[in-house]
Amino acid sequence: MRVSSTSLLVAVCMVLLTGCERYSQRPLLADAILTSVEQKRHLPDATSPDLVVGDGSIVAAKATPGAFTFPRAVALMKDNSPALKELRAEYDTAQALANVKTPLPNPTFEAGPLYGFGPKVSHLYRYQPFGSLGFTIPTGKRLQCQDEYNQAAAEVAYIDAAAKHRELYLELRKGYTRLALGQQRINTRKELAESAGKSTALTKKQIEAGLTTELDAGLIELEQVKLQTEAIVAEGELVNVRGELSQMIGVHAEHFSTLPSVMLQTLPATLPNLDELQKMLVCNSSELARLRARYELAERALHLEISKQYPDFRIGPKFENERGERKTTVGLTLGIDLPIFDRNQQGIASAKQKREEIRIKFEAAANRALAALDRAYSNFKLATEKLKMLNTLVLPRATKNIELARKAMETGVSDSLKFLETERNQRSVLLDALETELSLRGAWIELEQAVGYPLAPFPNESLSDTPPLGVVAQPAHAECPVCKENR
Repeated sequence: MRVSSTSLLVAVCMVLLTGCERYSQRPLLADAILTSVEQKRHLPDATSPDLVVGDGSIVAAKATPGAFTFPRAVALMKDNSPALKELRAEYDTAQALANVKTPLPNPTFEAGPLYGFGPKVSHLYRYQPFGSLGFTIPTGKRLQCQDEYNQAAAEVAYIDAAAKHRELYLELRKGYTRLALGQQRINTRKELAESAGKSTALTKKQIEAGLTTELDAGLIELEQVKLQTEAIVAEGELVNVRGELSQMIGVHAEHFSTLPSVMLQTLPATLPNLDELQKMLVCNSSELARLRARYELAERALHLEISKQYPDFRIGPKFENERGERKTTVGLTLGIDLPIFDRNQQGIASAKQKREEIRIKFEAAANRALAALDRAYSNFKLATEKLKMLNTLVLPRATKNIELARKAMETGVSDSLKFLETERNQRSVLLDALETELSLRGAWIELEQAVGYPLAPFPNESLSDTPPLGVVAQPAHAECPVCKENR
């Protein structure tokens, strides 16, 4: 009997050892990773031959940047965004756990010697072996609930990645708009500087004719230099915008240099109905989507804690030799914990309150989302009214004034200082109109961000390509325009 128990112990140990996974080291090579990331930021062209440098290393050839349209920006961000890669890695981790079914509890094996002593114990049979093998059988649905919880946790990670993708997509619309208007701001300031240069030439003619002084010419030249420096400042602001886009998209800013002739979308003449926007918000708010997924996870966590209050059933054979005798006994052990005192009351209470906590957070998030929508809606209306007034009343009047002032200066009726003041007013109106358009489009983007869905497509863009929020996070709403379109 001693030989058979030893053989059984060896067999069990071999099974355990062969079923375990072995550790495999994977060092983090910082220098190699940094070099690889830098090459990927330049988007190597697979069709171009690689470059071989002097030390024999191979560097991938850089791709020739194409026109940086908004659909191209969306595609680049989808493939290269560092933030999206991080969240996708977190989702892969959660899904890896969900893909593995919760295993049954391991059986327990016990073996050892029994020592007998006393006057009736034979010397030959003083040491006798004993052994037992136990199995645990879950009586409730704990394993199934654990699988459901793991899958819900993976769904939360997926919704986090999808919601971040939607948020970055809407933020990209804002950055792309700033890129377009930043370039327009530079062009406007350069045009104003050229206009000031023409005024300087006209002033010099006035000096030759004796109609103005060197001081007047100096003031106009100073105004021209000021406009040139403002154009340089605007170029610096555009560099910052390109840097932010590069960080968001994950590629080098060199790919933003070639811009299409038409970059911005045509905004609708009238605003959408506020009630329709609120219905769209329910289906498309990324914050609400995250909380919906976390509420489902809290449901699964509560179900799991409730399943833990049912004890597991234990069963197993047991054998031993009678000490001092040539006698072997075999038995069957049955066992179960009696849930008299500990019925997992603490775990259940905590899971219940966690579910209620997420429900309250959802209500608070909905309140904040509606307030943000109201604010963005009002800001867009005000920006629209201001731009309309500038384009229809102020700008035409300023243009007419500068024409009158130029004619008066050329004929000697007016002096150069009055012309300079008129020209300043016109430039101020032009810059104010440009900044108002920037505010208008910024308010439109904020309105889209508040709703969580684009409302007007960029050139060559299809709204059906908007990154989805996921099945759990985006239930169909009977009156939501987006849901009607997707059905």
